[in-house]
Amino acid sequence: MHDTENLDKEIRYVIYKTFVETARAPTTQTVARHLETTIHKVEQSFQRLADAHHIALAPGGFSIWMAHPFSSLQTNFTVDIGSKTYFAN
Repeated sequence: MHDTENLDKEIRYVIYKTFVETARAPTTQTVARHLETTIHKVEQSFQRLADAHHIALAPGGFSIWMAHPFSSLQTNFTVDIGSKTYFAN
C-alpha cells in the first residue's frame, strides 16, 4: 500500500510523464490503471495536488487543465516537438 505522500508523488510523476509522452493530461482511469490503485484514491490525490497548486482541475471534476508548464487546453503558447504540439501556460 502507498502512503498518501508517496502516492501523490507517484501520481504527479505519471501526470508529467503522460504530458511529455502524449502532449495530453492523463485521466483518473489511466493513472489508476498505471499505478494499480483505485480511481477513488487517484481522485483524492488529484484534489490534494490541486489544493497544493501542483495541478489545476476543471471545475467540479477531476480533469486536469494544467500541470505547470503544460496545459491540456489550447493556448497561444505552443511548442512543437516532432509530431507533438504542447500547449503551455
